[in-house]
Amino acid sequence: MLTFLESVGRRSEAEFYLRMFHGLPKESFAVIVPGGPVVRSALGSIVEQLRFLADLGLYTTVVLGLFDPDSGATSSERLVKRLPASSLSPSPHEMSQPDLVSAVRDELRRERIPVLHFRKVEGETVEQRLAQLGFLVQQLGTRKVALLRRRGGFRPLAGKRGDAQLSVEGGRISIINLTTDQGRIGPGTLSKRDGELLTASDRLIQLAEPNPLLISITSPLNLLKELFTVKGAGTLVKRGSAVERHTSYATLDVPRLRHLLETSFGKELAPGFFDLPPLSVYVDASYRGAAIVHDAYPAPYLSKFAVQPEAQGEGIGRDIWEVLVRHHAELFWRSRADNPIASWYLSVCDGMVRRSAWQVYFRGIPVELIPEAVAQAERRGADFTAPGEAAVALPAPADDKPGEK
Repeated sequence: MLTFLESVGRRSEAEFYLRMFHGLPKESFAVIVPGGPVVRSALGSIVEQLRFLADLGLYTTVVLGLFDPDSGATSSERLVKRLPASSLSPSPHEMSQPDLVSAVRDELRRERIPVLHFRKVEGETVEQRLAQLGFLVQQLGTRKVALLRRRGGFRPLAGKRGDAQLSVEGGRISIINLTTDQGRIGPGTLSKRDGELLTASDRLIQLAEPNPLLISITSPLNLLKELFTVKGAGTLVKRGSAVERHTSYATLDVPRLRHLLETSFGKELAPGFFDLPPLSVYVDASYRGAAIVHDAYPAPYLSKFAVQPEAQGEGIGRDIWEVLVRHHAELFWRSRADNPIASWYLSVCDGMVRRSAWQVYFRGIPVELIPEAVAQAERRGADFTAPGEAAVALPAPADDKPGEK
């Protein structure tokens, strides 16, 4: 299965996300919500993805009829009929069933596939169905909801990419941070249907609080890539983080920052690490992620980039990175060759130089100064009591895709 996942992304990424998903209670992994048209046209693909996930020891709840309740019962019947042929055991339920949360939790722990559906109720609104789904994911502690539709993620309307200043890759919006991107999504940025789906995603995230819920909008064919790669293959919608910028440790809670760094790297910081004044420190308001930049030549040096293990996949790393590069157009940093997010570093840097001990990354630095940046990175001492990486060995989402996806 890991070999298969390697075909949609890097093996190291797949292994990382698999470890993270296995660290969750079975009921907290994900909820998949296919639209009626997807069930009609791509039922086989949905079943195949559920089979792949089961082979990896991951079982997910499927919810049908959220936006089209008139087709919910029919879609459920079709899916329940197909799953046994793939050695999967479905358990059908109606969303209004009493004690639904307990039943779903028990079935997932017994490695069954709960198949839930909304039925058409006269006068019931989408908001009311979202409330039911929000209660379910909140009670289960679900980390991610995947909304499956044929066209996949959001795409900005023609001529609106630059105006929106959103993260766009391959024509699709890869991530929407509701904290920072709401003001960038002006009238006409998204189609009417995409706008409605974004509003529904925002509402679901609110309903799931205090759980940090991520919403992925993707196609059934790209579900595994969305779940197991840093870049993903859809649009990741998340609440986002408030990132604070400091120019001195004096305005920070240093013990909390130390704890963040040491738990992220699994090593103790060297004595005197905080004696060197920083140029900038970027910290998630809850101290679950941080980046430390030092003054250096020929450009600022990214000394530390860390995300707490329990916050992986929430997109905090991406939030911090976006604020960081907004202030530092020129930057260089180093990491070990076996860093799990080396591929992500490659996607955000202008170039990289391999050395025996380190890989040195840079962006915005003039070509003639690159050798000096590499030499500076290699000369820097270890920041941990044992030699450690200078950049966090945790993925940035997509959020989170890191996502963090």
